[in-house]
Amino acid sequence: MSLALRLTQWMRDCVRVPDASADLTQEIRNRQFHAALQLIPFTSSINVVVAIVAAWLFRHLAPLATTLMWLIPFIAIQLDTFWSFRLSKTPRRNVGLGDVRRFVSQCSLGASLLGLAVMWLFPQIDADNRLLIGALATGLIGTGAFVLAPVPAAGLLWTACVGVGSCIALMRVDGPVYLMLLVLLVIYICLMATTVLMNSRLFIQRIRAETQAEQQSQVVSLLLNDFEGSARDWLWQTDAAGRLRHVSIRLAEALDCEAATLADKSLLQLLRDTFPSLSHDEERALEALQSRLAGTRAFRDQVVPVMAGGELRWWALTAKPLLDSQGRASGWRGVGSDITEIQLREIEMVRLANFDSLTGLANRRQFQACLNSALPLNAPHHPLLLLVLDLDNFKAVNDSLGHLVGDEMLCEVARRLNQLVREGEVLARLGGDEYALIVPGELSDAQCVSRAQSLLDAMREPCYIKEVRIELRGSVGMACAPRHGNDANLLLKAADAALYASKDAGRDTVRLFDAEMDARARHRMSVLNDLGQALERAEFELYYQPEIHARTQAIVGFEALLRWRHSQRGMIMPDEFIPIAEETGMIVPIGAWVMRQACVEAANWPPHMFVAVNLSAVQFASRSLIDMVHGALAGAQLPPMRLELEITESCLIDDSSGARDTLKALRALGVRVALDDFGTGYSSLAYLRSFPLDKLKIDREFTNALDSDEHGEANAIVRAIIQLAASLKLKSTAEGVETAGQMDALRSKGCNELQGYYFAKPMPATDIPAFLQAWQAAPGPPPGHRTTAV
Repeated sequence: MSLALRLTQWMRDCVRVPDASADLTQEIRNRQFHAALQLIPFTSSINVVVAIVAAWLFRHLAPLATTLMWLIPFIAIQLDTFWSFRLSKTPRRNVGLGDVRRFVSQCSLGASLLGLAVMWLFPQIDADNRLLIGALATGLIGTGAFVLAPVPAAGLLWTACVGVGSCIALMRVDGPVYLMLLVLLVIYICLMATTVLMNSRLFIQRIRAETQAEQQSQVVSLLLNDFEGSARDWLWQTDAAGRLRHVSIRLAEALDCEAATLADKSLLQLLRDTFPSLSHDEERALEALQSRLAGTRAFRDQVVPVMAGGELRWWALTAKPLLDSQGRASGWRGVGSDITEIQLREIEMVRLANFDSLTGLANRRQFQACLNSALPLNAPHHPLLLLVLDLDNFKAVNDSLGHLVGDEMLCEVARRLNQLVREGEVLARLGGDEYALIVPGELSDAQCVSRAQSLLDAMREPCYIKEVRIELRGSVGMACAPRHGNDANLLLKAADAALYASKDAGRDTVRLFDAEMDARARHRMSVLNDLGQALERAEFELYYQPEIHARTQAIVGFEALLRWRHSQRGMIMPDEFIPIAEETGMIVPIGAWVMRQACVEAANWPPHMFVAVNLSAVQFASRSLIDMVHGALAGAQLPPMRLELEITESCLIDDSSGARDTLKALRALGVRVALDDFGTGYSSLAYLRSFPLDKLKIDREFTNALDSDEHGEANAIVRAIIQLAASLKLKSTAEGVETAGQMDALRSKGCNELQGYYFAKPMPATDIPAFLQAWQAAPGPPPGHRTTAV
């Protein structure tokens, strides 16, 4: 029983379809049924003929009625089976289980009748006829197993029924030969049964693979149809000669032509023919595609240009090579897509990365790349001229008229300069109001100056922006390669040094780099480097110069003057390092130290004396100024009225609204504010009226001119300043008093306070007590030259 169950389970495993869906199971059943019926007309006819012949040959062994009782049902079964074959040829959607059961029953009944015939006839006939019957039985078993294998139940039952009948027939005959034949027959039956099961399994596997392949093919076909019908991409295929073999509708639409006109045309030639003439970049892109198609390796996203509908487009082609049965290249199959929008975005990104968005000129990045390529490392003699231009009045225009006007001014300058650019030259905007021009070739100094002067001349014509007349002025610095360096950075530094020299020379000028500029640049860099450590090393000192009441000659206060005592270079005067500190912003922390130190030392003076501290424009614009001043007063416990802050006119011009707020905040603290160097700048009466000030300081230039004033201009100017201050209820202080004549002239004009070497030179804080004691003993300047302090 256990063996029978195992055999049954094994048979089921052989014929079942694992993980098969209902649709796949139905398809397998349909294919099995129709495959088994393919040879039914032939086998049924043979079976009928064999049955009739056997009945005629052995008619003498049984009564006619008995023979007919066997023959007629057998022929009926064969005819019914033939009728099932006819039905299988009519269009039917599915084969039901009933159809399969009926077919299996027909085969089983037919096989049973054949087995009964063999079992009945075999013992009754002679040896020759037994040989014939045995051969027929063996053939029927093999034929049935082969024909009915697609339906394993039918094949197994046919083999079993005919085989069992044949085995019983052999067992009914005595003799060792028949016993041997019985063993062979059993082996043969088992072999046929195994063949049925294996063929059935292979048949099912083949059907399943074909069904899945067909389903996949349908899915792929649907996807391709949907892809070509709705996607923006298109399919293309070429033969070994590069001619199109598959032209999709999308491809024809992309080329703005009919699909029929594209068949058998060369893809490369088709792309070339879309252009009236090819540019260098377009020719290079098509040559790259040609190189790809000439190879045998798949490629992806090969970008090619194409002219479609009168518009330049970009395609990205991806393809794999097609191979014939012998592995030889037979063409290409791939997909194409229109990437014009992506390409335009990339072009715009490249443009933004390399060109200035405001002026359209090359930016600093592109300029650096061009300068590097113009100065190759392995070409020591590669002459060129580098010009760096900076606008002289851009900040004033930008601050007073607004950024929109400033931007239009930059664009106007770029337009004018661009008109002077020749072939092979590169004009760039380095940032802000700075431009640069690369001029290849070797030029003489005169030619360099002439070229730079042409740039300045182009800007001399005033421009009108928003109905405002603006005067354009600039300064130019120049450097030549290889004379001033064959490295981009060195050359740019040299041109910048020349630009600084141009501005120092009064602006609106041209300077060519020389060794002296290099020395000044190196010195400036050295000062800059040391300046950053001067505070940490406590190298700064404050000197004080007294301010004298003009009428009573009493000392009213001291002006704090910054000195830098360098550890190696000795004393460095303010005019050498203050401009550098202002440019770099280091003046803010330095100025904070000066404010704190001056307040601390002034707290030790007599209570009626003030200390005057200079503020640069950078400090005045700092948001931390008010807090810094308040902190310095609080830290030194110095009354605010004893602190006087000296500002220049540039502090008021740069940001008038912010300057007014800052001055109000300082006055709210109780601090006094003096306008320094009055008369040398714009000297606008409007801001004298609108800004809260306490004092005007007359510049030393006017004071020094009083002694040699042949025509009286200096006296007139000084008198006007003093009267203006009095009219506005401001005090007046004259700087640079060096002679008794100057002192008398200023007194006679009503100047309130005097300051200069005639009274005392700047002195350290430690010398102030002795100076005050000496002055109290003998007020006023002593006879001769006073040398109280250095």
